[in-house]
Amino acid sequence: MKPHFHVPMMATALAASTMLWTIPVSGAIPKDVLVLGQSHENVKTLDPHVCFEAPTGGFIRNLYANLVKLDVKGGKFVVNPDAAEKWEMASDGKTWTFHLRKGITFESGNPLKAEDVVYSIRRAVKLQKSPAWLFTEAVGLTENSVSAVDDRTVKVVTKGVPSNIVLTNLAATIGAILDSKVVKEHEVNGDMGMAWLNDHSAGAGAYNLKGWKRNESIVFVANKGYWAGEPKIKTIIIKDIPEAADRLLQAKKGDIDVAFTLLPDQIKGVEGDPGNLQVVKTPAQSLEYVGVNANWGPFKDNRVRQAVKYAIDYNAIISQARQGMAVPNQQFIAKGYFGYKEKNPYKLNLEKAKALMKEAGQANGFDVELVTNTNEVRRIEAQIVQENLAKIGIRTKINIMPAAQMYQKMREQGINLIVAGWGIDYPDADALANPFTNYKAKQLAWRMAWNDEKAVQLCESAAKEVDEKKRLKLYTDLTDYWQKNGPFAAMCQPIEAFVASKAVKGLPEAFDGFSLHVDFTKIKK
Repeated sequence: MKPHFHVPMMATALAASTMLWTIPVSGAIPKDVLVLGQSHENVKTLDPHVCFEAPTGGFIRNLYANLVKLDVKGGKFVVNPDAAEKWEMASDGKTWTFHLRKGITFESGNPLKAEDVVYSIRRAVKLQKSPAWLFTEAVGLTENSVSAVDDRTVKVVTKGVPSNIVLTNLAATIGAILDSKVVKEHEVNGDMGMAWLNDHSAGAGAYNLKGWKRNESIVFVANKGYWAGEPKIKTIIIKDIPEAADRLLQAKKGDIDVAFTLLPDQIKGVEGDPGNLQVVKTPAQSLEYVGVNANWGPFKDNRVRQAVKYAIDYNAIISQARQGMAVPNQQFIAKGYFGYKEKNPYKLNLEKAKALMKEAGQANGFDVELVTNTNEVRRIEAQIVQENLAKIGIRTKINIMPAAQMYQKMREQGINLIVAGWGIDYPDADALANPFTNYKAKQLAWRMAWNDEKAVQLCESAAKEVDEKKRLKLYTDLTDYWQKNGPFAAMCQPIEAFVASKAVKGLPEAFDGFSLHVDFTKIKK
């Protein structure tokens, strides 16, 4: 079914067609309208149980209520009530009971009941789309894991994992509660409404989807019946503006309120001459690293791996490659996550690096290919790493590959030295410990051929430990061990930065933790 925009009447300052909002020549965007500029390259679907792209998933969260929701307080991710006003975990460490608040209705007017929660979780599991593993693997849910005790009580049985893993995944986009009656009405050939939900919404969130016209715009309108109160911004328009330069130009002209995904030099330019604009920054949900193949030649020796870590100029990576748009982070846990304690033990120390190379019998160094992808910032990072390693005798030739080709070769354990990054799926240490430390998970540690029994044991123990103090200790021990023995030199955590009109308020709170956390209700003009 083709999307159709039904555009409500607005002040004469805003002219609109039936398919796309257009701002008048004056560029005056009404106070209750927010216009965002973003490339729609990663907008594949608006079905919350199918979408696994960023930042689309963060936007979609505003269309739906979940049992619980993510927020950021004091720089840390926290879980707050949403459709469920309270919950408890049984003594078995597996069984959760969620109590739904009264009076929540979907955009259709149907009341949100326990049967909708049951349908939604079962649908997410049954569809088995890209984000399904957040439920099936991380939490251990099956179609039979959820049941309705009564209209306002839901029981969820997990495999027995820490509470933060359970709750943060229920708060993810895949945890969206759908209006089961409406979705069933639009089911075609057993697709559970997937085709219809591609460009429609059936939620009880702060906003409703009004329409999506490909290559032009997506429009959200405020849900007047939202349980927490109607948002101050009544209409959100997400314009498709593929080029960063065009996004910045439109922000300067006042044609859009917020420009996403700009280049570091563009951000610095606005900081130097802001005019009517402001820059909003938040730590990105990703990490930059150098990885070595722990089963290849000299890198089998941990002293060589340590030498690499001491040879890297981390300050140059941040100041030159990232142009200041990153923060130091030499561990696998991101800032704001459970288990994070700031600890950056490595700094440029060529004397120590050379001594380690000599101890390992590599005083004369060796040759190795350094692989990275076509991203311009990564290419600069690779050049800095190349210069750094040359000073301790590690002679590299940079090989620039398309990302898909690079990661495929990496999955085959075919890369010996790489500069790359890792995005984060949910805000818990487990989401990062498994890729970086657990060989059995067949992610990053496996790709870099680092099969370390102690690291695996610590990682798997932490993933099962429900006592938070014991769990924190396990991650502290794992981080220390990984930093000393692992095949990765974690370089930094990038910063997401946005340019916005100074008239827009509440952006730091709305986008803190972007794109795992996007809350349009915190924005006003």
